[in-house]
Amino acid sequence: MTMMTSIPAPALAAVDRAASKYIPTGRDKDFRHQLDRLFARDDTGALTAALRKDPGTGDAKGLAVIEAPGGGKSTLIEKGLSRHPFLEPEFEGHLPYIKINAPSPATPKSLLIELLMATGYADVSWSKSEQEITKLLRHRLQLCGVLIVWIDEAHDLIGGGTPHKVQTTVKSTKNLMQGVGAVGLILSGIDTLWTLISSDEQLNRRFSKMPLKSVTAVSDEKMLNSIVRTLCKEVGVEAPVSSDLLERLVHASRGRFGRFIEYTLAALETAAYAGDAFLDVHHFAQAWAQREGCEQGQNVFLAKNWAQIDLGQFPGSPARGGR
Repeated sequence: MTMMTSIPAPALAAVDRAASKYIPTGRDKDFRHQLDRLFARDDTGALTAALRKDPGTGDAKGLAVIEAPGGGKSTLIEKGLSRHPFLEPEFEGHLPYIKINAPSPATPKSLLIELLMATGYADVSWSKSEQEITKLLRHRLQLCGVLIVWIDEAHDLIGGGTPHKVQTTVKSTKNLMQGVGAVGLILSGIDTLWTLISSDEQLNRRFSKMPLKSVTAVSDEKMLNSIVRTLCKEVGVEAPVSSDLLERLVHASRGRFGRFIEYTLAALETAAYAGDAFLDVHHFAQAWAQREGCEQGQNVFLAKNWAQIDLGQFPGSPARGGR
């Protein structure tokens, strides 16, 4: 292999810079379109900073972003919210949007308290009733100018999955979109989030759905190759030229967009440690083996029959978690 003359430290710093770089794709455009739909338009059709309300009930709208673990939906949403012109803070204490992870255990009270704390209200007493916390939360939402509430890992709101738990959770989430100080609600999570959304007809009707598809080496070839080249350029190494590397990488990532980027960065880090001036399949193989704990014969980047390898046996399989 061709060796770089510089010491590993600068190369590793370059990998860290690449990891902090956000590369927009068509997914960002699609999310922006869905986010804009939560806002009202004026008589000329121009978007306004006011929330869109149901003409019959006056309730605000919601958006459910659903994707398998490791797809990168949380980063997609965070970037979309932080870059929206209506959601930029205008003064100290102004919170156009807030974000929480679904509490565990998920109960109506724990949900309300998490939201209250996200507004900057730290002194929350569990001795207060749900009605008292709800009243305080509504006051804080209005005081801070909150327009959008984002609940990540929202599938956890289902709790134990009993009909009663689902219904009480549905009521708590639906109440945020109603009445004075109503907010637009974004729920993000894995496929089981459909259970929460579809369990209540009114909630289901208020929400737009944005399922994010898996990536493929065929339909997404141009985008994925561009991402690899961009990251390699950021680090200062030559991009790989292997004819089937992209297919192997997509398979190793289980079609998850977020994991595709993570594994590419891991391979770049391996190359940086080795002091190599170009990225190749061996860097991916080593980085993937370290993360997956697989034997050489089961390594997607080395095996001839890589497409037949059952990835469900590895810790990184969708059934075993990951965001």
